[in-house]
Amino acid sequence: MSYPQVKDLEVTQAIFNCARGSDFDFGDDTALVAVQHMLLQTVDLFKTAGAMGLNLKNVFALGKVYSNSPIVIQTLQSMGVTVIDTTTPPPGEFCSYFQRDVERLWRVVAEKLRYRRIKRILILDDGGICITNVPAAVREQYDVCGVEQTSQGVFLFAQNPPPFAVICWARSAVKLDIGGPIFSRSFIDKLNTEYLHGRSIAGARVGLIGLGSIGRSTAKLAIRQGAKVLFYDPDQRVEIPKSLSAIGRAASLEELMVNCEYVVGCSGRRPFKHDWPLNYRRGVKLFSASGGDSEFGPIINDLKSKPDFAVDPVTWTITSRMGPSGPLEIAYLGYPYNFVSRALDAVPTGIVQLETGGLLAALIQARHHLQVCEAKRNENVGLHSVIPKAQRFVHEIWLKTMRDHGINPIDVFALDTEVLSAAQQDEWFARADLLPIKFEETEKEVTELMTRFLSEAYVITSQEER
Repeated sequence: MSYPQVKDLEVTQAIFNCARGSDFDFGDDTALVAVQHMLLQTVDLFKTAGAMGLNLKNVFALGKVYSNSPIVIQTLQSMGVTVIDTTTPPPGEFCSYFQRDVERLWRVVAEKLRYRRIKRILILDDGGICITNVPAAVREQYDVCGVEQTSQGVFLFAQNPPPFAVICWARSAVKLDIGGPIFSRSFIDKLNTEYLHGRSIAGARVGLIGLGSIGRSTAKLAIRQGAKVLFYDPDQRVEIPKSLSAIGRAASLEELMVNCEYVVGCSGRRPFKHDWPLNYRRGVKLFSASGGDSEFGPIINDLKSKPDFAVDPVTWTITSRMGPSGPLEIAYLGYPYNFVSRALDAVPTGIVQLETGGLLAALIQARHHLQVCEAKRNENVGLHSVIPKAQRFVHEIWLKTMRDHGINPIDVFALDTEVLSAAQQDEWFARADLLPIKFEETEKEVTELMTRFLSEAYVITSQEER
């Protein structure tokens, strides 16, 4: 087919070049259902997918109330994308309201696609709710494959396994070890600028709930700024990396809350679900680095019953003087603090294109997966990693782009030199802690298709650079 010229961000442009070189086409009979932050990166993602054969009139998207940009929503609608209105929930009730929004999204999809010649649906999810709520009638009528971008979604799948395959960018090596530090840097920047108004956390005691990708990265950046860091993780098997020898470990969530001025939720889970009320330091300030408001939901719903419960109309900061141990604050209604500025992007779009490129690669892999499974429908199940070659391509284009723009990832994002060194080896992109593969033959065929897709990539990219 004839491809229009797309001159945008370097990583997605490079993937577009791969499509042009391999004649890849999402197909006019493919629909995309997406839960995405309504930010500039989503415009770039959808526009590039559209240039690769996805009819944007067959794209249906739902944002999140804490990250919606009206300008982005209007832009997407002008492109032909159907954007579902997002409900504004009361404090602490995001999950139940968002569940209903997702159900409404699927009703619109089923109605709109009823008279269109659609064969397959790709789902791009953020948190797993869209993937786990596909109506049975939709699953019966269309071939379905998902892409999940958050660990929160993968945790949900452990309790509620999807009845079709999901490509998990969330558990890719690049997302965890490169993407984590990018989002953590954004969080620390927002904390310093939006909450502390230019001051820093130097000398403060900062507590982290969870020592996963976001927790480790936030710890490094906080220590670099002179904070004293303590963490709590219910998984006793979690080890402290050598690069974080300066942090302490709390034996309980309560110990963390009692000893810290700032507490950051980095777990992607619900740590207070069965552990509230508890003692805490008077005046403790809580921040989320996860998704939704579920991390601090039990605290918010408890405080709502107090007569002095208040929400700042501008900052969305929750305050109460009558908590179980006295005053406390919850920043930005318990939503991820990365989005507090409510700007067109949370992380600069040129930097977060690592994530955009990874999601685009995962969608292409999902399309290839459904192609293979046309003859093996019973094998369209399981959680799958983004293939190592695709991860490596996205990582290398992004790393080169950062260096071309004078950005040193080690200095800016506190990336470990060991990580960047390990990323020179193919084995790093296929680490054993990632998702298992269910069907070796199917996975082999998908890998061959993705390899063919990327085969001309470096040639095309180098030619355009000349």
